[in-house]
Parts: sequence; structure tokens; C-alpha cells
Amino acid sequence: MYANGQRLINNVGMDALADHNFRLSMLLNLFKLFRLARINRVMKQSELINSMWERARIEVALCLKFSFTIVLVAHWIACMWGIIAYQSSQSFGDEMGDTLNWISNWKNSSYVEGGLDPIGWSNAMDRYWLCLFWSIQSITSIGYGNIVPVTSEEYAFANFLMLLCGVFWAYIIGNLVEVVTSMSSKQRAYFARMGEANAMVRDFTAMELPAEVSGTTHTRTSKRVRRFITNQRDLSTLEGGREDGQNACALNEAYPTLDVLSPDLKRICALHLTHDLLETVPYLSSKFLSSNEQAELGLKCFSMEFAKGDRFKAHPELGRGCLIFIRGMAVSTRGEASTFAFRQDLKGRPINANEVLVEDGCHEKYQMTFEFTGFSKVLFVPRTAILETLARNRRAWADCGRWKYLSAAVILMSCEERANAPT
Repeated sequence: MYANGQRLINNVGMDALADHNFRLSMLLNLFKLFRLARINRVMKQSELINSMWERARIEVALCLKFSFTIVLVAHWIACMWGIIAYQSSQSFGDEMGDTLNWISNWKNSSYVEGGLDPIGWSNAMDRYWLCLFWSIQSITSIGYGNIVPVTSEEYAFANFLMLLCGVFWAYIIGNLVEVVTSMSSKQRAYFARMGEANAMVRDFTAMELPAEVSGTTHTRTSKRVRRFITNQRDLSTLEGGREDGQNACALNEAYPTLDVLSPDLKRICALHLTHDLLETVPYLSSKFLSSNEQAELGLKCFSMEFAKGDRFKAHPELGRGCLIFIRGMAVSTRGEASTFAFRQDLKGRPINANEVLVEDGCHEKYQMTFEFTGFSKVLFVPRTAILETLARNRRAWADCGRWKYLSAAVILMSCEERANAPT
């Protein structure tokens, strides 16, 4: 394995353990250990590793990092155990079995005919697996007692290794616990919200409400509440929803990274997030608005989420606006609930781009009201932001906006005339 041209794993070569000229090879390879001092700098300068950190989920990347660290350290320690055994016999052949060392002691006490045999130049992999087995025991402090040091050099190395591995294992475990805790934070927040919801539902004084209050979904309110929280966990941009309980959040609240970027990069990212959605509204598309105008408008947009059965006409604080669906479906109604249009497959489509231009009081009774038929997420473009943009861009209003306004006004007028026509 390489990082910026530097060997990480083969600093101490495993294949050298089977070489008859191992003494010279070992001395040369030991000098490679000095290259370990450069690993941290090499890792920071590696374009590949930096790209992995930037693209991967932090929790997954950290788990991979610590797993790789354990494997790498275990490999190095295994090679050191092999070197120490070699030093006592100056050979990996039959001479090793006739001298006092930890490998010969293991074979005399634990060897099974036909099983793993660490002695012999041709048994390099068996020897490596035995060295790695003791290495992992040393790191994890498990210790089965079937492998023990014998010579004073082996005891000295074992003492040093136990102290070093105790600190190393505590470091790894501490970091892994922190990573797992971070990975489960969203799930814990979900459990907490669901517990609060269940407590609220248990305190309902009336389990059934009239249809004009609860909507026409024929779904119990308790189920709608629980399903909304579950869908919010699985589909929401925010981690578990907003803490203030509002279903509308500005773009920089849905994506807090925008607040730490430079102004120019902030506009560029806002355009990446909203460009394709704004293009679905003719008078807000790039045909009339510049990239800067679309970016400024995007920063004024809000992300909104709705549960199955929610009804919406205007936000209590933001007022009316254009709804561009990111996911979900809705039923639109005008006036009486019996006259409605069912909207399906609304992803990436605006559903009131024309009507949002008319005044708030213009045939207000017949302006569209939406009832959502499932968990839905929309980009909400406030009417005030749209009018500000059209006021600055007269071409967008003259060539497109005013005709959309006229079309919506005529539809509202005809709805009122039909409703007032004598039967």
C-alpha cells in the first residue's frame, strides 16, 4: 500500500523472513524504520487521503482510520517478534527448534501434528500467523497463556510492549467509543423526540376531532405525529428537525456550512442548492435572471416539511409563497373541498408559480390550499422575495411575470363567477 509514493506496510518486509540472507536484509530494512517519522507529514500532504477525508462520512472515515492503524501496528509488532526469535537462533530452519526462544517453546508445548508449523524456511506464512497472533494478544491484552517469552531479550521486549500497547489500546478504544457515540447521536435524538411525542399523545383529551380540523386523511392524529417524526429522521436535511419546532428553515439553517463560507462561495453553493428548482419557475429561470440574482434569491428561500394530512395556504410569519416540491404529493383545493385537483409526481415542480404573484386579497377565498398526502419536502420561495427580484429585473416581469399574473387573476375570477352563478 502506498501514500504519496511512500511504503507504509512494508517498512519491515514480511517476505524477508524466508530469505537465507536475512541478516543483511534485516539490517537494511531496520533503517527503513526511520521513515516512520515522515508518515504524519506524508499523510497530510497526500492528495488521495485528503480527498477521502473530504468526501467520506467522518464517522466511517475515522472507523477505517483506526482499523487500519490497528492492522498496521499489529503487523509491525508481529515482524518484531519474528526478528527476536531469529536473533536467538540465527536461522528460521531446524536450528530454531533446537535453540531457546519463544517459537521453539510454543512448538514443544502446543504443536499439533498437521497444524501450524512456524519452523522452517518454507513455513514463512505459518510463522507470520503465529507472530501476528501474539501481536494481537499483546495489543488487546487478551493473552491465552499458550505463548510466553523465554529469554531475557524476549521478556524485556514483552514488558516494553505491554506498557506501550496498554496506552495504544486505550487510545484506540477511547476514539472508537467517541465515533460510535457520534454515529448514534441522530438515533438518540429520534428516540427522545418519539418519547416526547408518545407522552403528548397519551395526554390527548379527545382522540377524535371533526374532519374540518383533522383533515380528510382518515388517519389518526397520533399515527400522523409518530410517522412525521420517523420520516423527518429518515428524509430530513436537518439532523432530527429544528429544535424550535418550526417546519420552515432558511437555507443557511438547513445547511449551516453556508455561514462559515466566504460571501462569493456562499452564493455559489446557494445556486448549486436551488438552481434546478428555480429553473422550474419561468420568470425565475436563467432566461431572465442572472446567476447572481438566482443566488441571492436562493439565500432567501426556505426549506419546509409537511406531514401527511397537513394543510397549507400561507405561512404564519413568511406569508404566501411559491412551493417547489423536492419530494412528496399534495391535493390542491379552491373554495369548496369537493372541487380539487390531485397532483402526483411533484418532484422538482412548482404548483402555484402563477397564483403567488396576485395580491393577497385578490379572490382570497378561491386561492389554492394544499393538503399533503404524504411526508413532503418543498423549497418555499416567499412572495416578498419574488416581488423584490421582479422589481429589480423589469424584463422578467414585462416578458413573463405579468402574463403569469394575468393568467392566475383570470382563473381566480372565473372560479368566483362560477361559484356565484345561479344554479
